Amino acid sequence: MPHIPEEFIDQLRQRTDIVDVVGGFVPVKKRGADHWACCPFHKEKTPSFKIDSQRQTFYCFGCKKSGNLFHFIQEMVNTDFVGAIHWLADRYGLAVPEAHRAGGDGAAGEQRRQWREKGQKLLNEAADWYHHLLQQPQAEKARAYLHSREIDGDAIEKFNLGYCLDSWDALCHWAASRGYPPELLQATGLVSQKDGSTGFYDRFRDRLIFPIHDELNRVVGFSARILSPDAKAAKYVNSPESDFFQKGAILYGLNHARASLKTFGHALVCEGQLDVIACHRAGLTNAVAAQGTAFTENHARLLKRSTNNVVLAFDADTAGDKAAQRTIAILHEAGVTAAVVSLPAGEDPDSIFRHGGAEALRSIMSVTEPAVPYMFRRACDIHDLNLPEGKSLIVADVLAAIRPLADPVARTAHCQWLATQLHLPENVLFDALNALQASHAQHAASTPFRPAPGPSDRPAGREPAPFRLPAFTMPEDNEKVWQTILDLVLHFEDLALRLADDAETTRLLPDTPLGMAISRVLACVDQNSWPDAMDALCHDELIRHPTVGAVIAKSAFPYRPKPKAPTPVSAFAASAPGPEEEDISAEKTAQAYQDCRKRLQLAELLRISSEKQLALQTATGEEAKQLMRELTELNRKKRLL
Repeated sequence: MPHIPEEFIDQLRQRTDIVDVVGGFVPVKKRGADHWACCPFHKEKTPSFKIDSQRQTFYCFGCKKSGNLFHFIQEMVNTDFVGAIHWLADRYGLAVPEAHRAGGDGAAGEQRRQWREKGQKLLNEAADWYHHLLQQPQAEKARAYLHSREIDGDAIEKFNLGYCLDSWDALCHWAASRGYPPELLQATGLVSQKDGSTGFYDRFRDRLIFPIHDELNRVVGFSARILSPDAKAAKYVNSPESDFFQKGAILYGLNHARASLKTFGHALVCEGQLDVIACHRAGLTNAVAAQGTAFTENHARLLKRSTNNVVLAFDADTAGDKAAQRTIAILHEAGVTAAVVSLPAGEDPDSIFRHGGAEALRSIMSVTEPAVPYMFRRACDIHDLNLPEGKSLIVADVLAAIRPLADPVARTAHCQWLATQLHLPENVLFDALNALQASHAQHAASTPFRPAPGPSDRPAGREPAPFRLPAFTMPEDNEKVWQTILDLVLHFEDLALRLADDAETTRLLPDTPLGMAISRVLACVDQNSWPDAMDALCHDELIRHPTVGAVIAKSAFPYRPKPKAPTPVSAFAASAPGPEEEDISAEKTAQAYQDCRKRLQLAELLRISSEKQLALQTATGEEAKQLMRELTELNRKKRLL
């Protein structure tokens, strides 16, 4: 990953305004000192999305999303921090430099940066050149193919489809006329090297071109379909792996689908480019496809940035079923909920759209089946449910989808459901799941998954207990109390100084985002820079936590101690606020701090008392007497609070 100098990030931060950036996505209106908009992350009619132009932060009072300028771009563009930097730099016409790491060659780093920029420019221009060639006389068979697939002009323009001439070196000559060296064409995957020679030839000659974009809408590679039905070459040729193109991290159509993922609430994953184009033409603009490879963990992580739900629409054949089963396990491993659309035999989204139109495709895609029931149904189609061996194979197939689920309650419920379908004891399913977990190295350290005791372990005459959720445990820290303390120490310096000297309270700080945010404030106090605490949090990842973002967006203590006015020069001048008015606000904030402090101390005393009472149940003799004395002292302290 390129390392971007902090100086450039600061320059970009100073040059940009979050109000303008948000305004590029949704209408923004000024109300008082703040700006407001309808939240771009969820549907609403009344604006609840607050934009603070002074702090360059945002907070939604509806869905609780929060962050700074870079976090907003990461969410909207579905990218990481580096991608957000590049997106903003492109918007403001800035070149992103790469810092030279210790021991690195500065000249070499700059040369590599220029090389990458030129390669990116070449890929973008090549896509436009291919698109231009599609309208030329030489591309008649490419246009005829598109006509046979009923792909109209709007789709051709939206996906920037093109054509590569039936020539060994047309691209090479075109690139040379624009100053691109052959080595750069090879590095970007546009040409291949001739066997036993130093020469190159056009990789995609005489093929229909599908440009592939990343989530920032930059062309990173191409997929090219053969046009001669009797040709012996591969039907599709894709760009090779390179610095620009990593097929395992690219989803075709994501640049068009990313804005729709939040609207639909899920991503629709198809198998090929034509399927994605058909879905988008039918209004299913949340459709994407893995590019030149099977669905990977990187694809799952890429989608999870925008949605926790994925619907699979793979071809209705054996290969499609196997791909769906493999993809379900990957999605479950990533914490994404999966469902499947069962397409008619021999059909795919593209053929359904061509034969039945947009309404037919939307209708079929609206009927989904949850992943585990789908796996069970497909396993029953393959294996004989009436044979013991068949049941065993069915269990193995379905547990392959259940095992990756991180939620133990979900795993339990699915196993119970499967046991009911197969008329098997639940413990048999749980034992099989434990064995499957043990066979995977990444789960070797996980806690064994066990249900209630089996019949052999149960006392005689007792029926098995019904399924119960894990017992609820009260959190050790009170989130609302810590949120109030963060509010107080972030907005009132005297309370921040008091907390810094309050060892009895600071030792209770939880290892949570709120606790870490309070620690950031205390660190500024320790360095005599409390006024910098707000800016430090605004530029920290902690601002993305809803409760931290809420405190920064709006304090529960809007009043502030008012400064004393100068002595009036005239007896008729308006009198300044008196000390009593100042003391009211100071008294309220001090009382709020003291109430929080008592609440935390009481919670700690209750926790210790519970431990002592539990120990007392088994203690005897002198140990029991000592525990009773300690409990008496704890009760005395509780009464004082």
